[in-house]
Amino acid sequence: MADKEKKVPVLVSVDDEHRSQLDKVAQRCREAGLEVDQALGEVGIITGSIPHGKMSSLSAVQGVASVERGQDYQIAPPEAEIQ
Repeated sequence: MADKEKKVPVLVSVDDEHRSQLDKVAQRCREAGLEVDQALGEVGIITGSIPHGKMSSLSAVQGVASVERGQDYQIAPPEAEIQ
């Protein structure tokens, strides 16, 4: 059984030419290994996570303009002491 590679959050920008085909681009991204969280048609962004080693494969997907690593943020719970 292979080890699971750590997934990283990503933001995929869809090029203007393919923005009307966002669902098709999202499907191609899934085939490249992306676990899609959201497909935001109004802004042409697909969010999700992908194993780190497959991240570069998203750039080759037809309709993808750019791929950026997303950021994780954590905030302390309301009852936590101020640091």
